[in-house]
Amino acid sequence: MAKSKAELKLAIDNLETIPNSGASTVSVDGETTVFDLDSARERLRDLQAELRELEGRPARRPLFNRINLR
Repeated sequence: MAKSKAELKLAIDNLETIPNSGASTVSVDGETTVFDLDSARERLRDLQAELRELEGRPARRPLFNRINLR
């Protein structure tokens, strides 16, 4: 199911709050939630790329490449 621009922007806004807060764990009423910040950043990049594609903007190339020599 394709997402609309409004749905993507809302998802991006909601997801941006996780890395921006700087907290990786939140406890509310004895319930603890642990956020994987790397996964959140990766999902955020994916959503932003999907929004760019939906708006017809060209895909951005990464500034740096990672080369694993192991």
